[in-house]
Amino acid sequence: MRRIVTVFAVMLLVLVGCGVKPTDRETFTVGMECGYAPYNWTQSESNDSAVAIDGNQFCEGYDVQIAKRVAASMDKELVIRKTSWDGLILSLQTGEIDAIIAGMSPTDERKKEVAFSNVYYLDDETAFGIVVKRDGPFSQGKTLKDFENARVSAQVGTFHTELLEQLENIDAAQAMKDFPTMTVALQSGELDGFVADSGTGDRINATNKDLMYIQLDGPEGYTVTESMAGVAIGLRKEDTQLLNEVNDALALISRDTQKELMNTAVNAGDFSTGNFFEQVMTILSHNYPALIRGTLTTIGISFTATLIGFIIGLLVAISRNTKVTNAIASVYITVFRGTPMMVQALVFYYGISMMFTGFRWSNLPMGNILAGIIIVSINTGAYMAETMRSGIQAIDDGQFEAAKSLGFTRWETMRHIILPQAIRNAIPALGNELIVNVKDTSVLNVIAVTELFFVSNGIASTTYQVFQTFTITTVIYLVLTTFLTLLLRFIELKLDKTKTEASSYPSSITDGQNI
Repeated sequence: MRRIVTVFAVMLLVLVGCGVKPTDRETFTVGMECGYAPYNWTQSESNDSAVAIDGNQFCEGYDVQIAKRVAASMDKELVIRKTSWDGLILSLQTGEIDAIIAGMSPTDERKKEVAFSNVYYLDDETAFGIVVKRDGPFSQGKTLKDFENARVSAQVGTFHTELLEQLENIDAAQAMKDFPTMTVALQSGELDGFVADSGTGDRINATNKDLMYIQLDGPEGYTVTESMAGVAIGLRKEDTQLLNEVNDALALISRDTQKELMNTAVNAGDFSTGNFFEQVMTILSHNYPALIRGTLTTIGISFTATLIGFIIGLLVAISRNTKVTNAIASVYITVFRGTPMMVQALVFYYGISMMFTGFRWSNLPMGNILAGIIIVSINTGAYMAETMRSGIQAIDDGQFEAAKSLGFTRWETMRHIILPQAIRNAIPALGNELIVNVKDTSVLNVIAVTELFFVSNGIASTTYQVFQTFTITTVIYLVLTTFLTLLLRFIELKLDKTKTEASSYPSSITDGQNI
């Protein structure tokens, strides 16, 4: 037990190091991806304009500068919650954040769910275009008609899919998750181009010299409405006072200031233009602190959740001795083994906030990490319950009968005779579950847990050098899983050796001297 407590303490210390200290001032909590350059991105280094976020990282970009000015105007402390695009509106509706400032356009569909402020960026001289390969067959395109037969995509969940429909006679590809995904798809030849706004397109130009952004405006370009071209701050519909305060703050930011801030954001950063390995080393040298912290968070959650999951599985397995407990265990196992962990994370994290008025994970220290540990633990417990049940059933029934004849109670039989053998037999499966959890913690990015994948995705979304970034991530995951595999194999060999030595003792000892 003392060893278990020690492991828990170490894991919690690792995770505490990844948190952000709360502030005593009244806060203005803003949600953004911190991965949609030039509007917002993640970086490891602090500077005068960046804002600290979870994982000892910093969020920077055009949206950050707008958020800082709005918070200052309201005399509030700015807090930024790094949140996936899919989770932004959910986070707003559940009260995890006060506002969305994430390059979001106030479309009619979104207005049904969210109240929008006045537009905080609208450049009359630019609008939207398409990103293609610089040396590709469509690099000379200038109008909507010039991309005939091109395989073109757009970001899912945005009005960019409507702009995609305006391109004539194209091979429209399935909408993709985000710009980094489309960037690597374009570079690999899976796409011929993708729709982008001017700010993002210019940023991709600056970070990937093999790609180019083509503006499609004028009479032969996109037909763009004001709600498409502008971006606004999203708030809850009932927060009318906050909406007025935000609009008053935005009125103080001139159009010239907006353009100056956007131009600074587009050209920010120091990115390698060398060969592939030089780009990898540049990314690693600039972001190794964030990658280390993301790796530690992944390890901490994996070890802690696997240990808790093992205990849950053990308790479920030994409690299935009545019809009621067996039925409850069967439902639990069926639900959590039959649904994806990513879905479980979304339902658990946001569902609890919706069910219990006033409860917010963000109000708890490391709330999203705590939620992630709970989710992975419960999921692991469902798998370990079946493993432990099989381990118990594999033990000869004669041992139960022998223990009963010696006066052992059922609990004493389980504790002293059955469980030690079942646990020993389950160690290989427990090790495999740990390795699986190291990789599966990546799904926790949907609730903004700053584990390795989430950190890597933020880097890729900043540099748009996706393949280079995830080459580093692949190596880290491979090193972790290989080390754990070797460690578990060593433990198994030691246990087998101990078991062999025990079986070689004289029969008078192993049989309790024929008692």
